[in-house]
Amino acid sequence: MPLNLSCEHCYPADQTIIHWRGMRLTDPQEFDLFLQGPVRARVMDAAFEHDFEEELQALATTDMASDTIRNLLNSGREPLNWEIGEGIAECLLTDELGVVWPWNENRDQKTPGASLPGADLVGFLKSGDDVMFLFGEVKTSSDTSAPPNVLFGRSGLVHQIDTLANATRVHFSLLKWLRARCTGNEFEPLYQEAATRYIHSKGRDIALAGILLRDTGVNEDDLRSRGEALVGVTQGVMRVRLDAWYLPRSVEDWGAIIKSAAA
Repeated sequence: MPLNLSCEHCYPADQTIIHWRGMRLTDPQEFDLFLQGPVRARVMDAAFEHDFEEELQALATTDMASDTIRNLLNSGREPLNWEIGEGIAECLLTDELGVVWPWNENRDQKTPGASLPGADLVGFLKSGDDVMFLFGEVKTSSDTSAPPNVLFGRSGLVHQIDTLANATRVHFSLLKWLRARCTGNEFEPLYQEAATRYIHSKGRDIALAGILLRDTGVNEDDLRSRGEALVGVTQGVMRVRLDAWYLPRSVEDWGAIIKSAAA
């Protein structure tokens, strides 16, 4: 499906290459609205938070109880840049590819600002009548190096995508995590179909997404070497794509733009 944001395909020049690319969002005001709308709703888990607040308010029967609830609700923190980055990636994948996210991982945090183990992105990719698991990683970087440092090391994007492609133990954990969140709701049929595809393909019929978010100038070297090596990483029907998104606002401004929507 077409992306609903003004964007420019920057590289590679051969647009038939689908496993890596650089994209630039071209309209700063449009990006602001994107942050304040779908990204804010995703990062703040807006519908869940609204229901949570209403439920607490219904439990208050005294002024003291109301004060306690007010203090509790006011103790929330502003989202961190990497959390906003993950929200941007999820919204871009939903907008362009129709990816479905059955759960907001912010609900799993037991400590404010904690980075949870496992894949950053866990959802379902619907392709026509077919459904498959989509797992992915997101990195946000203002590093002027090309490629940026967030691609390298054991916590870097390259190693994480390789692990998602080949580590059965990681797949096992992700499938269990998803099952617990899809059982008994509208996502259960999606889970069943994706799990069936996974099993019948010996664990290869899945989609992987590596998302690099940049507030720097466009540079093909950000992804070139890894993109060209992707063919050797995957086997069979596995679908893998690396995207670098060049965004029109500084990473450091994202939080303030989101916050301004609630002012």
